[in-house]
Amino acid sequence: MVERILQLLSVKCAHRRTSNPFTASTAAASATAQWESVTAASHYVVCLECGKKFTYDWSEMRIVR
Repeated sequence: MVERILQLLSVKCAHRRTSNPFTASTAAASATAQWESVTAASHYVVCLECGKKFTYDWSEMRIVR
């Protein structure tokens, strides 16, 4: 239980193990189109130990802090 509380406070996790970059997308529906068009909004990675989400700069290939 103490470990879970420390993870929630991000005191214990060093965020060394992260996922591959994901692309967050938003669906934009138009009145005339039958299908929703998907536009890319931003990139992010997730810490595999605590689940915290970090913005990822695709052009620099690094986490934005």
